[in-house]
Amino acid sequence: MDQTEYWDVWAIWGMRKPLCSRPDGSMSRRLFVLLFLTLALPVSIFMAWSMPPFFNVDETNHVMRAETVLQGQFFGKKAGTDQSGGKIDSALLGLLDRYWPMLTDPQKHVTVEHMAAAREIHWGAERHFVHIPNTAIYPPNLYLPTMIGLGLGKVFDLPVQDSILLARFFNIGFSTALIAAALWLTAWGRGAMLAIALWPMSVAQYAACSQDGLLIAMAALFVALLSRAMADGRRSTGAEFLGMALLVALMSMSRPTNLLFLLPLWWVMPARIGRWPGWVGPAVAALLTIGWALHAALFVQVMQHHDGISPDMKAQLSYLAAHPLAFPEAFFNTLERWWWPFTVAMLGWVGWAHTNIVLPAPAYDFYLNSFGLLLLLILVDPQNRPAPRQKLTVGLTLLGSVLAIFFLQYLTFTAPAADMVGGVQGRYFIPLAFLLCLLPPALSRYLPVRHSVLAAALVVLAVGITTAVALPYATMLQVYKGAAALP
Repeated sequence: MDQTEYWDVWAIWGMRKPLCSRPDGSMSRRLFVLLFLTLALPVSIFMAWSMPPFFNVDETNHVMRAETVLQGQFFGKKAGTDQSGGKIDSALLGLLDRYWPMLTDPQKHVTVEHMAAAREIHWGAERHFVHIPNTAIYPPNLYLPTMIGLGLGKVFDLPVQDSILLARFFNIGFSTALIAAALWLTAWGRGAMLAIALWPMSVAQYAACSQDGLLIAMAALFVALLSRAMADGRRSTGAEFLGMALLVALMSMSRPTNLLFLLPLWWVMPARIGRWPGWVGPAVAALLTIGWALHAALFVQVMQHHDGISPDMKAQLSYLAAHPLAFPEAFFNTLERWWWPFTVAMLGWVGWAHTNIVLPAPAYDFYLNSFGLLLLLILVDPQNRPAPRQKLTVGLTLLGSVLAIFFLQYLTFTAPAADMVGGVQGRYFIPLAFLLCLLPPALSRYLPVRHSVLAAALVVLAVGITTAVALPYATMLQVYKGAAALP
């Protein structure tokens, strides 16, 4: 038998079936996809069903942005100098009124009576303009699952609350399908990739009406496609490359800092794709992102006033021109004080306002240490190890993306001349975490493949079970008075 053939975890039990020339063979593909669907789907469905409308982070404004598109407003628009948004069915505002007391008062909890009363609200009310400055700037692309759910709710005359639930289920379907595809296609690192996909924040975002679930899933698929060319030391196929360019376009139009994901494509770019040069795909992605960002900045965006802070981009840029070291100082000050809260929020600080759902402190240490262990277990075929320049570019992409997130928040959400960066959310870093799966060195020459696959599967199983137990339990305690109050 060829010595380059590898064996799957099932070989431990005597099923010595040759797989392929990659450490992660076809059987481990099935194993990790099955683990993901078994562990993530029940929890995300529970979260979609149990979280009241608007209780997910920023879900209020995301649902309203999706509704403005359903009302025919592809672009958000300004209203005066300090309003930005669009018109929505005012039934959404009526539903928000029912739940607002629970969002703003930590002493109040959701009850069966609240849920029943809220289900009486139906679509068909008057249209009203709403100010949604943090979502009016977004393109409609990643709101497709939410729009499908809300649209079907209107067609079948469902209560507004049930329409949002239906939209959450569509978000689960789209997000989990992309994650499953990523786990199937990736050349290595399924364990670490699956751990990220099973973090409580990730699972909760699949079940929310927002963009974040799809951003997480698209980043996973991008890394999976990139790993295939890196592992083989080749240029990407036309389909792989166009897929990555499309994913970057969709991700960066919604979050411009993701445009840096184009950098690693330089080393795997094919010379031509059909009649076109290979660089056309990334160029189109960049132009779409820049075009949308310019339109949003000129015609849609207004600065979001919050907590007594009035951001002013022009004033901030003038200050930075006079004080070039101001941003680096603010960046390091923010990291020094908030690096652990950012980490906790990335791993699983679910909800918003006074309904933040926080897990026991040891859970966050467990998630972080498990992820580190899974990174060490990543196997890359020693004969097809990624070139150092490729890994360096991925590392620079990761570092540059973090800096870009902080810089954008410093311009748009932070008071001029502040010594800290405001508005950074831990969930922004989940898509970037997948890039770490491309960086570890090859270990397959030192560690038997079948043992490492089994070890990764066991660690991931522990991560998934922890999320499956801790997240629903914490949700019931924080949102409801008790299990009896669940709908």
